[in-house]
Amino acid sequence: MAIRGSLIYFVIADMGRINDMYQNSLQFVKVLFNKAIDASEKADNHETRLSNLMDKITKIIYSNISRGLFEKDKSIYSFLIATSIDRNAGKIVQNSWNLLLRGTATISEESKKKQPPNPFP
Repeated sequence: MAIRGSLIYFVIADMGRINDMYQNSLQFVKVLFNKAIDASEKADNHETRLSNLMDKITKIIYSNISRGLFEKDKSIYSFLIATSIDRNAGKIVQNSWNLLLRGTATISEESKKKQPPNPFP
């Protein structure tokens, strides 16, 4: 649960790089985090309780921060939260993430000469 909260906080902090108006304090996120804990459904089972907490924390923080974003930046905010959660869960491997961010490396002329010829040009 703490990991989920920190992932979301660092996405929120990184939004300040997109637009200077998106400055949210850790104190504000902590208040939202505590409200989400209070609002989440109680459960006797430990795993169910954690699942309820993570869902509620994600939804409350996401919706409150989204209200303060320009419409054009809401999709990138959603994308960053989703990919951060998936990267942490291991659903997105680091090599794939790096490929998405940076693209493929250029191939030098020397490397091109070492490649086998295309059998069907």
